[in-house]
Amino acid sequence: MKKLLILLSLTTAITAFGAPQGNSINKGDMEITATVIKPLTVIATSMEFGQVIQGSKTTASSNYQITGEKGQPITIEIPSTVELASISGDTMTATIEYRNLPNSIGESGSTNVAVNGHLNVASEQAVGNYTGTLTARVQYQ
Repeated sequence: MKKLLILLSLTTAITAFGAPQGNSINKGDMEITATVIKPLTVIATSMEFGQVIQGSKTTASSNYQITGEKGQPITIEIPSTVELASISGDTMTATIEYRNLPNSIGESGSTNVAVNGHLNVASEQAVGNYTGTLTARVQYQ
């Protein structure tokens, strides 16, 4: 019983005298906000070089249509080359060019990117159908 009384006395003393006098809890409120916007969509039209004779050059055009939240800044990455391959494994490279990549979605909610491809077919290039994929990466900034 004596031990219990000592323990209770110590607990009371710590509680009464342990916290500094005038110590109050202060707080700060942080406002949290979010703005939900439309996702980006990218639609590409096919680039068709058509029939190309061995040892010749040709050019083709296409475009990407990008839609999203109007006026929002974006970044666009398009490779400068794309490899075309036949089903037998033969390859050739098309050079890609584009001008004036937009840096935001237009006020209509969309923007277009014109893309030109140049193909120099070697005189010994294997005959066949060739395909490749040009991937544009678009994201909000």
